[in-house]
Order: sequence, then C-alpha cells, then structure tokens
Amino acid sequence: MHIIDGKKIAKEIEGRVKTKARRKKIKIATLVYEKNEESMLFSKLKERAFERVGFEYETIYFDKVDETKLRKKIKKLNEDDEITGINIQLPMPGIDYNKIIKEINVKKDIEGMHPFNIGSTLLGDEKLIPCTPKAILRIIEYEGIKLEGKNVVIINHSNIVGKPLAMLLLNRNATVAVCHVYTKNLKEYTKRADLLITATGARGLIKDEHVKEGVIIIDAGIKKENGRIYGDVDESAARMAKAITPVPGGVGPVTIASMLENALLAHEMQKSL
Repeated sequence: MHIIDGKKIAKEIEGRVKTKARRKKIKIATLVYEKNEESMLFSKLKERAFERVGFEYETIYFDKVDETKLRKKIKKLNEDDEITGINIQLPMPGIDYNKIIKEINVKKDIEGMHPFNIGSTLLGDEKLIPCTPKAILRIIEYEGIKLEGKNVVIINHSNIVGKPLAMLLLNRNATVAVCHVYTKNLKEYTKRADLLITATGARGLIKDEHVKEGVIIIDAGIKKENGRIYGDVDESAARMAKAITPVPGGVGPVTIASMLENALLAHEMQKSL
C-alpha cells in the first residue's frame, strides 16, 4: 500500500507559487468567527501558509456574526485595490453562505465558490475552482492517476466538495457516482470504484466490505475525537487499497496550497484588466 504524502505535494505547490509570486503584491483577507476553535486554528494555518509564500494578509475577526455587517465589510474589501483575495472561514453561524459568497468580487473569490466561478467550472473553464476539489485533483495529477473511463465514487454531495468535484472529474471523462447520507446500500456503489473519494467526517465509515482490492482511496474526511484526528476510512479498508491519503497529512495541506494557487491566479486576473 502506497501512502500518498499530501505534505510533500503541498510543499511543491507552495514552492511554485512562491517563485511566481515574487515581486507581486498579493494581499488576502480572511473573515473568521472567533468563537469557533477549529475556525481559529484553520485561519492560523492559512496565515502561516501566506507567510511562507510571501503574501500579505489581514484576518478579520467577528465575535458576533451579523449579515449586514458582513456584507458591508465584504463591500469594503471588494473596493480596496490592495486586497486581491477574499475568503470566508466556515462556519459562520446564522449566515447563508450560498448568499453571502455572491457578495465577493468574482475575481477576488479565492475559494472558487461564487456562482460565476462554479458555473465556469461546470462549463470546463477552470480558473478559480473550489479548494478541496482542486486539492483532490492536484493529488490525482501528482500520483499520475488516469481518470478517463475510470469508475469514480464520491461520498459527499455538498456544494463545497462533492458537486464541484464531480464536475471536475466529468470534465476529465471519468464515470462518476455521487453518494450521500440518503444513498441506499452504499457498498453497491463503492465496491465498483477504481477511485474512491470520501469526505463525510464519519470515522471508520468505509470498511473492507465497501472496497475492492487495489482501489485508490482519497480520504478527505475529518473527525476529531479525544484529541486525535481520524478520517472516514477504517484500517481494514486501507489495507486493501493500492494507494491512500492519510488523515491528517493528506488532503488538508494540499487544500491550503490550492488556495495559494487561487490567490495567485486571482491577482493575475485582476492585474490583467
């Protein structure tokens, strides 16, 4: 079994971004709800990544989330020419993310979640694409996994992961099945997968009975229990895999690196006007 090293992939992406970003003034604004421990931790990881590649950044904290204030802040950031990228750290309690993302300038949307950018991705015009799906795609490319004609099963149908990922894989002529909490008899689908991608946050959901020998597994699930972090894949399933991403150290680091790629691209799109 081959363990896919997400940290190594992320480091290589960061290296390319740092080289291309040299002498460019790139500044990222991150909006964070400060009363969520995991959000605060993830925003700090982003800050360290921005520092490593030479980006400037501004982290804006909200102790109370008010949609009107959030909209006003986004409007100011859109109008500020020094800010070249904007991202919202989820969760933002009480906020309709699908609505608030529309407020961000499409060329500053480094999460790739504005409807314009999602629509462009659907049509095969892949520029600013969602970070976790992009990270999974980068891992697939790095590992030399051929997608054309492959049976791919995604266990996640969220707007942030499953749906845009399915679009990216279909753009590459994979045969894609998307499963979720309402899917009946999950293993009927997963057992056929050449490539299984799971992102549910349900520890040990995927066991040996769900996979075939030699499957490639990308585990983007995260579940924190008793101070440890677990993925969706049980050890029994992992032993049957030809290759697998670990949790932690797999998809997570590449997701942040993919945001750096998007931030560089957003800057180039704005400066090409």
